[in-house]
Amino acid sequence: MMTKTNRASRRAVLLGFTAGLCSMVLPVSGAMAQDAVADFYSGKTITIYVGFGPGGGYDLYGRLAAEYLGQYIPGNPDVIVENMPGAGGRLAAQYLYAVAPQDGTALSVVVQSVAMDSATGAIPGNIDAAEFNAVGRMTANYELGITWNDTGVETFEDTLTTPVAFASTGAGSASAFVPLMLNDLEGTQYNIIQGYEGVASARLALESGEVDAMMAGLAGLQSSNPEWLADGIVNVIWQLSTEPHPDFPEVPAIGQLGETEDEQAMFRLVAGAADIGRSLITTPGVPEDRIEALRAAFDAMAADPAFIEAAAQRNLDLDVLSGAQLQDVIDSQMNVSDAAVEMTRSYVLAQ
Repeated sequence: MMTKTNRASRRAVLLGFTAGLCSMVLPVSGAMAQDAVADFYSGKTITIYVGFGPGGGYDLYGRLAAEYLGQYIPGNPDVIVENMPGAGGRLAAQYLYAVAPQDGTALSVVVQSVAMDSATGAIPGNIDAAEFNAVGRMTANYELGITWNDTGVETFEDTLTTPVAFASTGAGSASAFVPLMLNDLEGTQYNIIQGYEGVASARLALESGEVDAMMAGLAGLQSSNPEWLADGIVNVIWQLSTEPHPDFPEVPAIGQLGETEDEQAMFRLVAGAADIGRSLITTPGVPEDRIEALRAAFDAMAADPAFIEAAAQRNLDLDVLSGAQLQDVIDSQMNVSDAAVEMTRSYVLAQ
């Protein structure tokens, strides 16, 4: 007859044996998953799609990531950049969602307005940005409205009384609909000139006097033309953000404008893009083990002193979010009222 003491001892032995098996199985399973990811990526090429032309902030961050990311992905794939300008960055987002291989070999430094664009239907094809898989954010990005220093337009208030020729990278881009919103709701006098292929071409137009103003990302501006801000060559007249950047505490933040609740909600939705900034995402449908590997590789890259030094040498700010944190940012930006979405849509899709 087995006593209670014997039964307890036997149960303890069995539990210990089971725990030992689990401790052996879990590392083996993790190693097998790692091997499967390495087998997949070995000999492959990952393409980072950039929805704008060369030379702008999206391109600069994409090329920085391409230099360092591959060494941290199991299998060490090559990583290249392909520029796919069009529709204010939305062409690349649409391609990533509907055309690119959904296997973890297609990434993008996605247009920072992707959540707003998805919520408003600005990206053709009924895209749900929440289905993209976030890899990580390299930096938040404040888009600035800037004027050349000899235009006589130095502040936001000046644009209420002075016509301003404003360069736009295309219909549907923030450089087109933000000035239009400001004209209608705040009384500014922007003459929006569309057709510039990217930030670099708009920048040349501003330098030559072809236009008076443009929108430029702070990160890209600090990298490509740091003297513009440091030497007062341009004036910052507004910032596309929910709160002012510490360097521009007195410059109006678009996310704090608006008279009615709906106007305020619309401006916050548009300005929230700054929190996505320069981020890497991949397609829907990627197997979970590859998503985890890409996110782990991003985290390792972001902590690499060589990557950090390279960013500093190129005047590229780093304000990193993990893939999971970035996924939360994208999801939260899509959780907005129908009224705010409809008002935003009327501007984004009206051009």
